Amino acid sequence: IQRLSKFVALEVNALTVFIPLHYILQFFYGCFYVSIKFIIYFYKMRFFFCVLAVFGLAKATMGTVAPDAATFFDSTIHGNLTKITWVHAVNNFKKLNETLADESIMMVEADIVLGTVGNFSEIIPIMAHPPNNNSDLSLADFLTAMVKHKKKGVKLDFKTIEAFNASLELLTKHRENMTFPVWLNADILRGPVDADTEPVDAKQFLSLASKTLPESTLSIGWTTKYGIVNMTFSGNYSEAQIDEMIKTVSNTSQPITYPVRAGLAAGGITVWSKLLNNTADKNATLTIWSAEGDKVDVDQLKKLIQEVGYDRVYVDVPEKLQKQLAGSATAASISTFVLLSSIFLGNVLLASLF
Repeated sequence: IQRLSKFVALEVNALTVFIPLHYILQFFYGCFYVSIKFIIYFYKMRFFFCVLAVFGLAKATMGTVAPDAATFFDSTIHGNLTKITWVHAVNNFKKLNETLADESIMMVEADIVLGTVGNFSEIIPIMAHPPNNNSDLSLADFLTAMVKHKKKGVKLDFKTIEAFNASLELLTKHRENMTFPVWLNADILRGPVDADTEPVDAKQFLSLASKTLPESTLSIGWTTKYGIVNMTFSGNYSEAQIDEMIKTVSNTSQPITYPVRAGLAAGGITVWSKLLNNTADKNATLTIWSAEGDKVDVDQLKKLIQEVGYDRVYVDVPEKLQKQLAGSATAASISTFVLLSSIFLGNVLLASLF
């Protein structure tokens, strides 16, 4: 009996198993000992863990580098990219300050060329549109202001590969702090109508963008020859030009938006579906833009936007065209309402008669 009292009996599958009592006591003592050790360890390391927690919180607060515009502005646009608002040619300090003070503006477009600032002779990346090569605003100052503000996205339009190359150091310097949408824009292929403007070197641009700011959105399109300046008011993007773009970006894994000129794009819904469906980035989008005075078929453009989808089309056009598109949308809504109301009233009338 004394020997059996040192054992604990357990029933396992109808069999009685005897476990020495001192084994059980040793097990619980071991668990207690390890628990005390962990408590002492965590107490001693409390400062270290607090530092880690603060660091993790700070990193989370910093946000994602160059997030997608749709995600960044989602609380305002709710998936409808056409609701994103734009400002153009922010190429001087006055316009930059006005833009940053305007809470209604979401995306800021600015042009980068090589030139000089003020009376200085050093050639650096500046904010200016050709043929201008002098400004009071450098790319360095522009990026510093945008990083400090953090609430707006930027579309950096590089006019030459040389300007892009000279800007890489600045982009690298600010990369970790650019927690807002960053688009790197360049016309990398010749487009309609027989455009003669020299495009930015596609191979260099895509390669350097991927190495320098892989999180950024590539805004890559075609040079165009259209509008009042060129006295050209008809044309379209050809199948061959679409195929060339598909081939050019076949090895590109970055997010892509294709800037297309409204007056030339409106008549070619099928080619845009082909382009988007054959892009490695399955969330690729279109950015419809237009110059003042461009001839645009508003109804066709509206149809294009509807066909491609409001979640895949940015609309960056002059105010007059923007209002026409909005008016078209309103008219369409009213027409639909009138049609449905007529059907409903007709059914009520028939029901009352029969």
